[in-house]
Amino acid sequence: MPTADTQSSTVSHVDPVDIATIDKKIAALETLTLEQKEGDGQCMGYILNFYQEQPHVLDPHLQGWLDKLLKIGFRTELPKLSTDVAFAYLYLLTKTRGEKYIVRLLPHEVSDIERVLTMLEDPERGEAWQCRYILFLWLSVLVLIPFDLKRLDGDREQGWAVRRMLNLATSQLEAVDKSSEAASVIVAKLITRPDLHTTHLSQTLQGLMGTATTADTDVVFGSRRKLAMLRTICRVYKLGRREYILPHSQLMLSQLEALGLENTENTLLRKYEIKLTQRIGLSFLAPRVAKWRYTRGTRLLADSLSATKTPLQEGGVGGKKDEGEDEEEYDIPDEIESVLETLLRGLKDPETIVRWSAAKGIGRITARLPESLTSDIVQHLLGCFSPHETASSHHGGCLALAELGRHGFLRPEWLPEVVPVLIKALQYDEKRGNLIIGANVRDSACYLSWSFARTFDPDQIAPFVQDIASALILATLFDKLVGVRRAASAAFQENVGRQGTFPHGIDILTTCDYYAVALQSYSYQKLSVKVAQFPEYTKPIVDHLMECKSAHWCPSVRQDAGKALGLLCSTAPDYISTTVLPFLLDRLATGDINARHGALYAIGNICMGLKNAGVTVPAGCVEKIGGVLGLLEERSSFKGSAGDEMRGAVCFFIEKVSDAGVVLGNQVQWQKFLDLCLVNPEKVVNVQDKAVAALRSFAALSYPSTSTTCPSDIVSRYTDNIFHEFVATRVGCALALSVLPAHLLKPRLVELVRMASEGTTVRNKGEKSLSQFRVACVEAVTHLVLVGEPNCEMRQDVYQVLLKCLEDYTTDSRGDIGSFVREAAMSALKRISKHIVELGHPLINLTLTSDMKLSLVRGFLQQSVEKIDRTRAVAVAALYHFIMADGLDLPEQDLLRKCLPPPNITEYMTQIDENCEIIDGALAPQTEDEIMFDYQYCSPAALFPSLIQLLASPTYRHSIMRGLIVSVGGLTESLVKASSAALIDHLTNHEDQVEDVCECLLDILERDHKNDRVTVPLFNTMELVLSNVILDEKYGNNFAARFTALTKKELMGSGNIKKLLASLTPLASCIQFEENKCVLSQIMLMLCHRYPRVRKGIADSFYTALITFDDAVGACDEVVEVLESTIWDDPQDIEALRAKRNEICNLVGVPVPKRTAVKKPVVRMTPSEQFDSYSDLVGRAGY
Repeated sequence: MPTADTQSSTVSHVDPVDIATIDKKIAALETLTLEQKEGDGQCMGYILNFYQEQPHVLDPHLQGWLDKLLKIGFRTELPKLSTDVAFAYLYLLTKTRGEKYIVRLLPHEVSDIERVLTMLEDPERGEAWQCRYILFLWLSVLVLIPFDLKRLDGDREQGWAVRRMLNLATSQLEAVDKSSEAASVIVAKLITRPDLHTTHLSQTLQGLMGTATTADTDVVFGSRRKLAMLRTICRVYKLGRREYILPHSQLMLSQLEALGLENTENTLLRKYEIKLTQRIGLSFLAPRVAKWRYTRGTRLLADSLSATKTPLQEGGVGGKKDEGEDEEEYDIPDEIESVLETLLRGLKDPETIVRWSAAKGIGRITARLPESLTSDIVQHLLGCFSPHETASSHHGGCLALAELGRHGFLRPEWLPEVVPVLIKALQYDEKRGNLIIGANVRDSACYLSWSFARTFDPDQIAPFVQDIASALILATLFDKLVGVRRAASAAFQENVGRQGTFPHGIDILTTCDYYAVALQSYSYQKLSVKVAQFPEYTKPIVDHLMECKSAHWCPSVRQDAGKALGLLCSTAPDYISTTVLPFLLDRLATGDINARHGALYAIGNICMGLKNAGVTVPAGCVEKIGGVLGLLEERSSFKGSAGDEMRGAVCFFIEKVSDAGVVLGNQVQWQKFLDLCLVNPEKVVNVQDKAVAALRSFAALSYPSTSTTCPSDIVSRYTDNIFHEFVATRVGCALALSVLPAHLLKPRLVELVRMASEGTTVRNKGEKSLSQFRVACVEAVTHLVLVGEPNCEMRQDVYQVLLKCLEDYTTDSRGDIGSFVREAAMSALKRISKHIVELGHPLINLTLTSDMKLSLVRGFLQQSVEKIDRTRAVAVAALYHFIMADGLDLPEQDLLRKCLPPPNITEYMTQIDENCEIIDGALAPQTEDEIMFDYQYCSPAALFPSLIQLLASPTYRHSIMRGLIVSVGGLTESLVKASSAALIDHLTNHEDQVEDVCECLLDILERDHKNDRVTVPLFNTMELVLSNVILDEKYGNNFAARFTALTKKELMGSGNIKKLLASLTPLASCIQFEENKCVLSQIMLMLCHRYPRVRKGIADSFYTALITFDDAVGACDEVVEVLESTIWDDPQDIEALRAKRNEICNLVGVPVPKRTAVKKPVVRMTPSEQFDSYSDLVGRAGY
């Protein structure tokens, strides 16, 4: 059976497994049960849906399946369930392959008419809608028998058979299922037969239209009735001969117009109004092939590419008429004007299906009109693109023009008017209020350009090739929606293949294919650079980014446009520096907030791109860049809802401009702005993070060590507020200290390190949730140590502070917020250790003592096997670089290196390049420590088997187990599965380590007393170990006694239901050991616990343990019987439960627990806490 992620578009044959499965399901219909119905139906639907896009591969098998299913469907001795499912399978086959193909495979015998009609008339056999649908489809073929239907009347009155079929069909026209569609086909085919149209056509049409006229569209039933009647009339006009239906067309058109459906809210009614109007209009015009149409001689791609052209078809060379040929005389009825007016109005309908129907109608009507009228229609279609028209009008106009072009009714002399409309539609994108419109217009414009490739000769379209190619490339690279980018790519490909005149078409196609344009960032930052290498597209790409995309309504598009302009500086540095940069600087003075925002990103990237290209920013632009902040403040750009976006953009601007070496004037003003952004709490735009990056670049450029303009209080303004009452202020000040230049920090290094270190700890209960501040302080401490050159004693203090951060497991409503602190601390330890190793061997021994090295490795190991994937990746990266560093002389360093081999960086980079996943910035490759372990060690299944080997080391066993139990006892299925499998496999292959691991678990349980984060998953881990390994009897007795004592101590007074329930199974498993009296005593206590769930849980666990270890206690059968017969979670009769519990105590030979009175402490209230009266209570409560 095909998998869900397999692409059905690649299907070239039927899987034999699918064939066998379908045959099996069909064969099983005779004995089908109600329980099997749903599952078998879903299986059939899943298989057939896989072949939905290429159903022709099923053709060799369809006839056999249809014959079998029809045979089963008509077997009266089978249950109704079997026959209904048989017709349901027939419907699935019809839906997959299409009803037009399926009806050709159905039997065409006259004898089949009677049994089909009989089954349709049977209220029980024809109840299922799939059954009625298939039978009506079958009957629609049978009514076409080539002889008079009167022969079917037999001895009955004349016309009886016809009335019988018409009554059955008309009774289903208003059904709510698909059988109504098949019924309308039968009605249409019956009344348009040569032997019936004279007697039934007029009467039936009048009846249908009369019913539609009287139906009330204000109610659902009335709308459905009117829709069914119009659909049936459409079928009649589609299937009937022109000479049969023409006498009724004028009346039908007038009655249709009288319905006034153009104002109804029902989309389907408006659609069928358009559809019926075009069908009636076609009946007024005699079918003919227009002599004036443009007919390109070759319709096959192979012929288009060949040097020899086939002779042109009618229409003459180049689609022109022969000079000696006179235009035919056309008889155009007056009703055509009304028909065209309705169709042209339909092009502006709000719904796509209505516009599409109108476009197809215009194409069909135009095929029967003279050239002069077609020219008027084209002019009217061009009017759909006027500025005051809606997006629906633009979309409908594109569809109609595409239909005209696809069929050759768009003359080459009209291209100068049509091509500008096409280019405009390819860029149609507007924001109106909260709505973004234009995606459907751009998509239909791609369809229009696709039709050009199949319509015109290269010579005819040659003057417009550059414009069309550039417009399609811009849509392929820069459209907001992936669907439109792919549609434009397909249109470009079609033009390259059929026209052969698009510049560098093949080279661009191999770059901008269907899959390459899937990611917006990749299209902007990589594909655009490649395409811009071709001179024909360089200026259009740069201009489009400058004028359109840098002012786009979407922030991500504006940012990507800025990055693309920066990357294109290497291709067109002179044009960008002399034209684009001044244009963007002038745009900052406009009133469009989106344009100003995009210009800031673009200017920053361009400055950086010009620096990389070795081009200097023009002096006039440098002066304007320095006055950007003042200009924006004059424009009140930082007020309102978009203020934070503008602040983030200005911070990005400062960062890139400073990195490019452009000194910003009035440094006090810029510094003040950055200080305000540093304390901005907004998280969506990340103003604070951008301000930190900007301060790093700005300070490095503006405050060099030789500067005399550096503010003297720049460090003090951050240290004075590092413990401010507002969290955002704290975080911003700490992050500022993590980026300032070294010469500003060294004079106060000791004070700064002390303050930042203090910020990494939780000083009071109110600071527990301030994990972001602690992360910022870790960053500050790291920066101070790296640039401040502290002494060895200060470095050791910093190491102790960071090791303390590895124990931050603070949680709140957001989850484990302490994980961010631990990750920051591990990254800091890695950076500091790497820096110390680079300084030399003596400093290593002075700074990193043996105990500190061991603590570092243990901390990294514990974090490497815990439950958060992101934290594990950071920990493994830090551990890897720590154990691979030379000169550290770690304990058991060879074992550590064996357990954590280097990641395969080459393979990872190859896969990244193939899948186009590195997209940010200038696509610079990441460093080895950043790539790492997301690829090779991010998967728990790959990481845990490697690190679990360290359980053999007494030095690291405790750290591994302390982190591993959190993963084994976690909630994530994949994590629990991988960690549990690694632990059990290791203990199974190393039985000598089982006792050591169990002792380690007991030590953790004792050391982490009342620490629910550890003890709850520890109980789950203990359950896993006891159920998969066998302990020595002597050790098992000691283990059971100690585990029971520690469990009793841990659970005493606990109300944590998760912990209580987790402890039950491992506790009950300990009865397997000989000396189990202490275990049984604890179980007896739990049997009468105050929580019903705990009582039931321990009873179930005890019962399971007794069944597993049947010799663990005496009178095992009696105990099991008592456990089974007692409702332990009964919250009412607790005394009865105690009696049952006491009975079990006597059976297993343990003392009956005695109830002890618990003395409640007397709480003496102070006079201020007492209430004099009830009114005093109410008064203090504020009522």
